[in-house]
Amino acid sequence: MLSIRRILWPTDFSKGADRAFPHAAALASWHEAELHVLHVTEGRSGNAPDADIPIPKSTLSALLSGDGDPPPHVDLDALTLVQEQREHRSPPEAIVGYVEEQEIDLVVAGTRGRRGLQRLLIGSVAEEVLRTAPCPVLTVRGATDRAPAWAVRSILVPVDFSDASLEALRHAKELALTYGAQITLLHAVEEVIYPSAYGVEPANLPGPQVIERVEGSLAELVQAEVGHEHATVEAKVGYAPSTILDYAETNEVDLVVIATHGRTGLERMLLGSVAERVLRRAPVPVFTVPSFGKSLLPASDDS
Repeated sequence: MLSIRRILWPTDFSKGADRAFPHAAALASWHEAELHVLHVTEGRSGNAPDADIPIPKSTLSALLSGDGDPPPHVDLDALTLVQEQREHRSPPEAIVGYVEEQEIDLVVAGTRGRRGLQRLLIGSVAEEVLRTAPCPVLTVRGATDRAPAWAVRSILVPVDFSDASLEALRHAKELALTYGAQITLLHAVEEVIYPSAYGVEPANLPGPQVIERVEGSLAELVQAEVGHEHATVEAKVGYAPSTILDYAETNEVDLVVIATHGRTGLERMLLGSVAERVLRRAPVPVFTVPSFGKSLLPASDDS
């Protein structure tokens, strides 16, 4: 099981933030972790009129149930709740500062909050937190999830054989044990097409033999890193972000676990380009494992 002692749920009282609360509460319950609730005001008029910290347990209970039945095995009265409101000119900076100060292990954030821009599919606050938070972040979009927060059954792990993606895979293994879920390892075999100006023949598209070899390598990873009887592997030809998103859309995926940097990540960016594109369009919650900072793996599995 992942080592999670403190979970942060930042809220701006938007529907997007509300959607993330059941995920935070379920994980806090299973891991017997403290659940921190943080609301950041920007010190000017126009803040949400319903912004009231501490949030009554009756309100949290309503958020937990949503439009359906309350989740099993989640008792708000048994959770250790820490609620705080802070004023700061930059909510993302305040959230990351709180993470560092309180030694938060996991941030569970909704996207498209009050500051979210229509042209972005992930709210600006959530994206800035993702870029700089020194711990994993679980982002939950405002749309209805395919599965309730406590009923994740299928986890997708994009793997490019980089150290960062292997770290994400190890986290996915522990999440699968928590949820009782199946893991699918997916690798995108990208086409290489050179401009005619290079004066070289177009590269052959990856054929069945390449796919077979890649799936063999993924199977070896399952044996070495997962040891999970409910793990499958897939290799598909295509642009990595599109391949990942298409697979999540067309298969019954409930959660994507991805590293912030793979082989295409740039050192100057704190959020890798593949992860960024997946996060902005994923139809399901995304658990992002940073390539720097805190690991949640049990001590014996740290690498």
